[in-house]
Amino acid sequence: MLLMSVVAFAQNQIKGHVADATGEPIIGANVTVKGTTTGTITDIDGNFTLEVESTDGTLVVSFIGYKSVEAKMNGTAPINVVLQEDTETLDEVVVVGYGTQNRKSLTGAISDVKSESLTRSVSTTTAGALTGKIAGISTRAKDARPGKGINLEIRNMGTPLFVIDGIPYGGNTSNDWLVNSEVSGNDVFNALNIEDIESITVLKDASAAIYGLRASNGVVLVTTKKGKKNEKVSINVNGYYGWQNLTRFPELANAEQYTRGLAEAAQNRGEDPNSVYTKEELAKWAAGTEKGYKSYDYYDMIMRKNVPQYHINASVTGGSERTNYYLSIAHTNQEAMMPDFNYQRTNFQLNLDTKITNRFTIGAQVSGRYEKTNDVGLPGGDGYYSSILAIFRMRPIDSPYANDNPNYIRNIDSYRNGYNPAAFRRDIAGYKDSMTRYANINAYAQYDFGFGLTAKATFSYGYTNSRFDGYQYAYQIYTYDEASDTYNGTNAVGRWRLQIDRSVPTRYMQLQLNYNKQIKEHNISAVLGYEASDYDWSKKTYGTEPSTDYLPLLQMDEINSFGDEWSYEARAGWLARVNYDYAHKYLVELLARYDGSYLYAPSKRWGFFPGLSLGWRISEEKFFAPLKSVVDDLKIRASIGQTGTES
Repeated sequence: MLLMSVVAFAQNQIKGHVADATGEPIIGANVTVKGTTTGTITDIDGNFTLEVESTDGTLVVSFIGYKSVEAKMNGTAPINVVLQEDTETLDEVVVVGYGTQNRKSLTGAISDVKSESLTRSVSTTTAGALTGKIAGISTRAKDARPGKGINLEIRNMGTPLFVIDGIPYGGNTSNDWLVNSEVSGNDVFNALNIEDIESITVLKDASAAIYGLRASNGVVLVTTKKGKKNEKVSINVNGYYGWQNLTRFPELANAEQYTRGLAEAAQNRGEDPNSVYTKEELAKWAAGTEKGYKSYDYYDMIMRKNVPQYHINASVTGGSERTNYYLSIAHTNQEAMMPDFNYQRTNFQLNLDTKITNRFTIGAQVSGRYEKTNDVGLPGGDGYYSSILAIFRMRPIDSPYANDNPNYIRNIDSYRNGYNPAAFRRDIAGYKDSMTRYANINAYAQYDFGFGLTAKATFSYGYTNSRFDGYQYAYQIYTYDEASDTYNGTNAVGRWRLQIDRSVPTRYMQLQLNYNKQIKEHNISAVLGYEASDYDWSKKTYGTEPSTDYLPLLQMDEINSFGDEWSYEARAGWLARVNYDYAHKYLVELLARYDGSYLYAPSKRWGFFPGLSLGWRISEEKFFAPLKSVVDDLKIRASIGQTGTES
């Protein structure tokens, strides 16, 4: 017997119409029953028909560029909905060079990303957190090195200028032979605590001309978080703990594949494959059970799985009638895929603004960080690279240990000694550690004259101390004499000791006037400023050839190298920008920079960098009204400008 139960629900038909504030129908608006997946979209006339089970629910009507509306159903009576334009996005303030603008008034190729998007990333670098979030930005990770390895470019033009809280950061973007940075703005940018960032703006075209001589590769503007007026005290603690794994890696040949490939290669060259490996030997390598015929997987020896990474951040923010504040501290730790390689960073940020009077405001941003990278003292300058190279340099037929005895690292040959993963430990091969301490303070004072004019003075001082501390041990490697059952040892590599100290104080000063005025539908804003900066870089190198692996001190009688380097950079510039728009419809921006650099002779030191951009918001014209239900905001813009480079 087959029993069936059927339940039928009566369907009610709801009809309606969706229009904008001008009465024009909105095509493709979403109409759904609140709390369900039941829904439809409006047709070409803005009408919709929806089958519902109950007529006492609520409809939610939404469309891109408009505020969502909830409409209560009243039986089967028609529902007419009017959507209001959501101007919040267009009125959003965007940070630009030496000021801010409403998004709808922008005339340049300017993109930005907010904190909410950045903090979704688990990248340890700011460039990594930006990956895929802004059009025209490319980020390249050269390797999976902890805390490092991400380069950012705008339209593939090279390293841009980084401006953090209004302060431009320059310096030498290169690395030394030990892969240590020579200290630059790229380092400051990538070592920011992502939780401290309010927004990042990228200037891609002529809008970058206001930064003159260093803006040829574009400009990246970073604004850190601040407290808000009369904001209640908010304490936020968050973090994550995760595990890292390689997504892909070349599959390496085992001993059987390797030996057979050599034999087949000889045969393809017209040689006797038995002169390389006989059939009996190939069979032994395939079985891998006899002594001397085992297969070794160097990928598994070097690379780890489920490598930990964690980040924790704590912040306090708030504000009163006159004082706003933001305070945070964060710690990041990331281990490498190889043992004994590690990166850790601690960040501190304090932003404070106080109104002394109704017109006079002072403020400061204080930041600091401590970074440390631990590497193993492998041959060559870059231990991380050497460990990956070892995977390909070592052969699957070579045992890492003499006589397969883990107490004796094998002396294989001069080509592979130093790349044997049996020695890839800090207590065997030594260490190459880098440490960076950084502190910076920006202080400003601003006066509002009350008729649209404000004057602001800013001073910034930063200090970076970077130290490399390396000690490569001359550990023992062995051969095995089967006849006498003895192990014969020798030094694997030469022993060396090296310390490098970098000290970099930077200073920056800016004087700026801002003017904003609205006369009916005419909006005028202007910026005039002067700034000067310098960068004082020094480096000292001490090298010794120690007599043992056990005393990590620099001895005078063991010194074999000493270096002392110094360089100095100084720049100054005048800047100006004028913006005009009529009814937020016709937009004009004029900007200019008169820049001077230390690199050139006094008679050739200064250069002029102008820029012009125009915009027309066609969507604000009356003739465009019938199309606003399809395209709510349409702008045509054009720009031309000149930027420079010091190279």
